[in-house]
Amino acid sequence: MRGLLFRWRHWLLMAVCLGALGTYLAAQNQRDRNRIEAREVERLNIQSQMIEDNLRRLLTAINNSLQSIIDEQPNWRAGAVSQDEAIRHLKTLRVGMLSVKTFQVLDPQGRVMLSNREELIGRDFHLREYYQTARRSLNPKTLHVSAPFQSALDGYVISLARPLLDAQGIFIGVVAATVDPLDLQIMLNSMHHVSDMRSTLLHGDGTAFVVEPPTPGVVGQHLLTPDSLFAQHYRPDMPAAQFTGISSVTGDERLYVMRTIQPVGLFMDKPLVIAISRHRDSLFAQWKNDVRNQFALYLAVVLFSSVALFYYRRQLERTRVSNQRLRLATEASGVGIWEYDLRSGRYYWDDAMFDLFGLRRESVNDLNNDWRALLLPGELERMTEATRATIHRGQVFDLTFRVRRKDGSIRFMRNRAALHSDEQGTPSRLIGATEDVTLRDMQEADLRVAAAVFDCQEAIVVTDANLQILRVNRAFTDLFGYTASEIVGRSPRLLRSRRHDQAYFDAMWEDIGREGFWQGEYWSRRKNAEEFPVWLNVSVVRDQQGAISHYVATHTDITLRKAAEDEIKQLAFHDALTQLPNRRLLEDRLQRAVIQAKRDKRRLALLFIDLDKFKPVNDEYGHQVGDDLLQAVAQRLQACVRESDTVARTGGDEFVILLTVVEVPGDALAVAEKVRRSLVEPFELPRGQTVGISSSIGIAIYPEHGRDVAELSLHADAAMYRAKSAGRDRFELYQQAGAAPGGSGS
Repeated sequence: MRGLLFRWRHWLLMAVCLGALGTYLAAQNQRDRNRIEAREVERLNIQSQMIEDNLRRLLTAINNSLQSIIDEQPNWRAGAVSQDEAIRHLKTLRVGMLSVKTFQVLDPQGRVMLSNREELIGRDFHLREYYQTARRSLNPKTLHVSAPFQSALDGYVISLARPLLDAQGIFIGVVAATVDPLDLQIMLNSMHHVSDMRSTLLHGDGTAFVVEPPTPGVVGQHLLTPDSLFAQHYRPDMPAAQFTGISSVTGDERLYVMRTIQPVGLFMDKPLVIAISRHRDSLFAQWKNDVRNQFALYLAVVLFSSVALFYYRRQLERTRVSNQRLRLATEASGVGIWEYDLRSGRYYWDDAMFDLFGLRRESVNDLNNDWRALLLPGELERMTEATRATIHRGQVFDLTFRVRRKDGSIRFMRNRAALHSDEQGTPSRLIGATEDVTLRDMQEADLRVAAAVFDCQEAIVVTDANLQILRVNRAFTDLFGYTASEIVGRSPRLLRSRRHDQAYFDAMWEDIGREGFWQGEYWSRRKNAEEFPVWLNVSVVRDQQGAISHYVATHTDITLRKAAEDEIKQLAFHDALTQLPNRRLLEDRLQRAVIQAKRDKRRLALLFIDLDKFKPVNDEYGHQVGDDLLQAVAQRLQACVRESDTVARTGGDEFVILLTVVEVPGDALAVAEKVRRSLVEPFELPRGQTVGISSSIGIAIYPEHGRDVAELSLHADAAMYRAKSAGRDRFELYQQAGAAPGGSGS
């Protein structure tokens, strides 16, 4: 048994190594899969939280608008305000609330008394759910959220309603706001970062209201059936949940994050529910592809290892037999055979010896010791001492010495000899062999130099002509994390970063084929998949016939240099306090955006924002608190715009927003209102202070208010100063001299 194990030890060792490798790859792939899912759940949670925040602000604003209508009702009913003035008031509320399509006031019988949409006045809505619910409730603070229904004018909508009561608590009507689903759909779409994402906004009873991307037949569908995923995971006492299941709408397996929206302080009779999901096949598509590639590579390694071990063992046996034969045949012979008679002092050579030393047999003296004259200084003494050591101390005679032949060439000769004695045991002769080792010594010297170079601080990779790695140095293993055994025999493609496309590598190899070398910055990848920049040099090595035999590549880590360059760029183009683009970067982006808008014949908008009441905060609490406030303002501004837009700080308490795509001027006004509402909310600062500020915002639209950067900036600045002069906490759209005011405010 022991002999059998020894015989098959190589196969057993290979099986253990391949098994360990397979186990490691399987565990690593499972960890990668779990990490991908956890990262995506975290992202979906953040996006659902952002949607909840936006809906909370929207619901609060609508409720405040309904309260303002309720507060105005006594004046309207007493006749102190005409119907036309009341309608204008509702229209003004509608302009400031882009997410609301209709404000309306219903009388006790359910007829529309007032509305910003005059075509609805007189219509009978007493059968509407929101009217019936509000009438039954008679709680003036309750905000009734209707189930989605088919509107008379706007298709599928929901309404938010509150009852109207007189001073004695008698029901006198209902005030309601109809929410525009298109605005909510745009908000959901802005949160999507991949094409397979799906967002659904549901009423508290489970009826779908908004679906993004739009899916036929889903809006209005009741999804909270007993066996549905929503029923299993939706509970009013569970504000957020995450789960995986089969979608009843699309039939595919999806990863869900679901959040119940019922803001504190709003007495909503029914909550809203947001569900965000991703297609699991799309989420894990790249991971599955990587697993397949690793499995194929693993099978290739198994096959290659098996074949290589088979041939290695066969060659090992052949080598063992051959070495045994060669050892017996060459033990006392070499290239030239010689004998030295210790008694007579004569040397006996074969013909090969004369060829080695460049001498002729017929021209030597009787002792055949003319070759000593060819020895370089000091070599004769070394040879004499080696001979004495062999005779008197029994040391092995093995000496390499130098000669200068008559043709002037210096050669390195290696002598190996055995001492023979006569029958009485007295040493009588030396018999040995001499070989010319000049080329070998030179090669060994070159190898020593090459080894010293190879063990330098730069990571070096040597491949064959087919780009299979033959050797790496210690610096390579330190830099990339692979051991030599892990990387030898594999392709340098393993080190490629995904940052370079195929065109990049085609151009690189074209230069290598034409010039014989290539150098430049290159993104590589470590064993742990970390990508990092290197300075790469690739050189071609050719054989004596001029054919490519090897490639040599050196890698120098330039991470610190790149980091320094990035830091310089960051300092040059970004505000040091808020990390927002500074004036220099803003001007560059604005210039590019104007050129693009001019080419595409579309609009863009520029918003100049000046903080109101910032100086008192700075004076009262100090510059550090002021800096904290500016950083918080920057975060809120970024939350108000899309990723494609730009928020910049141009100095002090002045900020600028560049909206690169604006369909109509109202889009820019909507963003300005969102910014205004965001900044008027109190700020809870890190140092414990709670401060309140507001903003004055000026808006200029390309091309209506300017056809170049300078003109557009000038007019946005003018509009901002007009907003500040008009009372602050408002925004103004630029108006040319003599035009009617176009600003809006709080």
